[in-house]
Amino acid sequence: MIHLFLSKKNTTYQQMIERNGDVVLKNCKSAKATFERNSIWYVEIEFPKSELLGMDISEESVFKVDLNFEKAQLFRIVYFKENRISDTYVCYATHIFFDSQKEIFVFDDRTVNSTWDGAIKTANDIIEKSKSKYPYHVYGDRWYEDYRNIKPEDGREVHIHNAYKTDLCVDVPSANEDIATQLQMFKANNSPAQTFVLKKFSDEINGIHEIWSFMSICSCRWICAENYEDKNYSKIETYWLRNNPSNTNMHWEDYWGLIYLPEANGYKIVRPTDKNYNWWPGGDGSGLTQGVKIQLYSHGIGNKSQSLCWQFEDKESTQTAYWVRYNLIQCLFGSEENSMMNRWPECEEHRYVAMFNNYDCYFGKPTGYKETLKPKEFYVGYKEIVDYTKKVSMEKVVTGIIPKAYNGRILPNNEIVKSSKWDENEIHRLEVKEYSDVKLMADDSSASKLTFGVFKNESNLQAYLRYIAGKDLKNELQNSDTETTIKFEELFGSNIPNANQLKLNDVICVDTNNSGKRERFYLNKMTYDLIKEMPDELTLILETEV
Repeated sequence: MIHLFLSKKNTTYQQMIERNGDVVLKNCKSAKATFERNSIWYVEIEFPKSELLGMDISEESVFKVDLNFEKAQLFRIVYFKENRISDTYVCYATHIFFDSQKEIFVFDDRTVNSTWDGAIKTANDIIEKSKSKYPYHVYGDRWYEDYRNIKPEDGREVHIHNAYKTDLCVDVPSANEDIATQLQMFKANNSPAQTFVLKKFSDEINGIHEIWSFMSICSCRWICAENYEDKNYSKIETYWLRNNPSNTNMHWEDYWGLIYLPEANGYKIVRPTDKNYNWWPGGDGSGLTQGVKIQLYSHGIGNKSQSLCWQFEDKESTQTAYWVRYNLIQCLFGSEENSMMNRWPECEEHRYVAMFNNYDCYFGKPTGYKETLKPKEFYVGYKEIVDYTKKVSMEKVVTGIIPKAYNGRILPNNEIVKSSKWDENEIHRLEVKEYSDVKLMADDSSASKLTFGVFKNESNLQAYLRYIAGKDLKNELQNSDTETTIKFEELFGSNIPNANQLKLNDVICVDTNNSGKRERFYLNKMTYDLIKEMPDELTLILETEV
């Protein structure tokens, strides 16, 4: 059923939800709702002029339509035209939450520096201070419930907190780039001096499967322990440069095993050859203060003191966004560089989909959505597929990068940073890639060691160039592009339960080759026929192509 509120008088949100419209449109010629991921939702409805019963329509009129949500959804008309030949009206209306573009605006310069939760809180603070007519609200949880205690992942850039005193982080004093700089504890500030890259070691050592190394991002040096023979402690300090030509492979004794201790809310960092030796910030915890040096000390593997446990915070969980003269929608998503969608990597990494429920927006980890808006999975069998095509393109594949830093600095002898698939390809595509934010302080007097990618020594800068070029190759450049298209015999057959309740954030699992193995597809765009009460058109993307 499609209702239309025509009156210009003040009609409250609750009244529009609870009662019928001024007219009920029973003979629509066409009525479709279009949903696109993290974009404006709209309806386009054509109906006979006679349905208005002599009343007038305006650009403030509101449709109420049933989308199989908990409540009918409101769409405000932004454009309409009369077709005199067919004596009908064609109306274009956007979801009521997008009224916020007119009502909620950042007049002051708002800088956000926080986790996803903090950005959501700031968005709601902007709504409150705007004193909007309607009760807009944004709900959204971050992906990690405890963002300071994530599971280690290969290549992850992290800040390392002490479990006893989580406001203190492992820190390279003054972001020193020299060898044998002992690590310390320091107040958390998310700086390069407190950022480390986790690297997984593939082999098992002494029964330990999870063997990791740490690289300091401010010096590109691996973290090691000094020789500890004939004493029960040693310093934890910076050592070899990453990809130093004279030390291309670190010896496995210099890696550290992480043993998960759920009862202690963290990890112990131990020496693989002797698990009795573990990282220790000195004292029994009560004396844990800023400036305390970190040691490798023989405490015994059974010691569960919290001061011996460490927690990892994803560096990317805290981001900075500049909301200057933005409306609410620009703050949340869109093409703006500083929108939450483009600024917080977890949005794309975990594929957040903004779902709207009249004046509420749910944007974040889906477990925090209302029950009716949580993602569901739909299963489509092989027999329902008309066409399944996968195109593979090598056109944009890059197998090697010549990285160039600020002021034109490159690696010695025009060194090429090669992808892990270099030996698999007969033909190589090279690219000179500019990294203008990577600087030597001698080249820019305003450069600061508080900024990522700034170095005093050229050898450290070169190691960093190798690191970021290798990261870019692995994450986006070395793999071929694939484009998958799929068409169904019938959009959803009768054997697919509740197919008419498909939502934009749902997943479609398809048996593409009659093997019983299903591939997962996400929806990028969806059209819903309001008359048939069924999905009409879908734009799908294969999970592996996201």
